[in-house]
Amino acid sequence: MNKEQTEMLMKEKEDYNYRCLDSMMNSLFDLANELHDRLEEDEELTDAEERFVRNFDAYVGSCCELSDMEEANND
Repeated sequence: MNKEQTEMLMKEKEDYNYRCLDSMMNSLFDLANELHDRLEEDEELTDAEERFVRNFDAYVGSCCELSDMEEANND
């Protein structure tokens, strides 16, 4: 395989990986929403589900804080 073919293949693989990551993140948000709905309906979650929701909420909160800080710096 020549250099151009190798670079093209790597680019295709990289694009595929980004699409997979995007799909996975969308699924994680869907899962978090479903678990939050269950919590609002006073359903019990498994230990793993509770840890996931807690960590996911911390991640989203941290992203929001970073976004707010970036906006404040741009003003």
